[in-house]
Amino acid sequence: MSSLVSLDKKAICLGELLIDFVSTVSGVALKDAPGFEKAPGGAPANVAVGLAKLGIETYFIGKVGKDAFGEFLRETLARNGVHTKFLTMTEKAKTTLAFVSLTKEGERDFVFYRDPGADTLLDQSDIDEECFRGSGVFHFGSITMTHEPSCSATLKALGLAQKYGYLISFDPNLRLQLWKEPEEARFRMRQGVERTHILKVNEEEACFIAGTGDLEEALAFLRERYHVPLIAVTLGKRGCLILCGKERLEVPGFSVATVDTTGAGDGFVAGLLSSLYMFWGDIRDGREIPRDVLYHAARRANAVGALTTTKKGAIPALPTQEEVEVFLEGQVA
Repeated sequence: MSSLVSLDKKAICLGELLIDFVSTVSGVALKDAPGFEKAPGGAPANVAVGLAKLGIETYFIGKVGKDAFGEFLRETLARNGVHTKFLTMTEKAKTTLAFVSLTKEGERDFVFYRDPGADTLLDQSDIDEECFRGSGVFHFGSITMTHEPSCSATLKALGLAQKYGYLISFDPNLRLQLWKEPEEARFRMRQGVERTHILKVNEEEACFIAGTGDLEEALAFLRERYHVPLIAVTLGKRGCLILCGKERLEVPGFSVATVDTTGAGDGFVAGLLSSLYMFWGDIRDGREIPRDVLYHAARRANAVGALTTTKKGAIPALPTQEEVEVFLEGQVA
């Protein structure tokens, strides 16, 4: 995969970079957690690290506090091969924190310390056009769209990605507690979808954006209204559903010894984007993608997502290209 870098296409990920304080004990509500362990987090940052580990030259755009946590996060990205030239630091707010526990029902219990958090202060002046010179894929989420000025900064970056002809990848990453109103969340997510070439959603997110309780209705809405070239629906342990042009593929997942599901969806995104590297331009331009290419990309994305669950935390668990290949060699196709 290292040979990909020489082809002069890169990935740019924009979004939140924060500290997850994860409960040291699983199966408890947040209020009952006895202690917490520090972990680097933020969905687009996880994708950035995932892509870098899979051999893609990757840049991250975001904002952290000029504090110990911000320095830790910058060093973490750099240590994992992500370019941090366009990661800015501020003294106007502290690095965003999230406290997380996994309940007995398998649901995540979240509390965010983000009013404001440094990630919400990403400004249009922080979006440097220099970062977009060239070509590649631009990946973002909706969390920077919850507040200003980071929403306007996100939209400016989207505009530059369009100007330079990037393939645009969007993961809405629904966190309703961060939005003032559900309708605002739906409006902003639809703003993202209408400019997107690759949309990664889970079942809940697809239905929320479409305003329906039925997944098939939601997918029809997304395809007919927004003409998204490729939609990937993650189905947890069941794998994923891929809709691209006339193709519809359900690709089964992998059975692994799960330790922590944090970052599995982000690993999936990194696996999918890296696997489709040679077809970024074709997807952007709406050209037909061979069914076998889609199948193998989805299978590899499922593998990256599965491997991410076998260790605690997202960034430390994201696999390298070699680890993915070894894992797949041991599986029945």
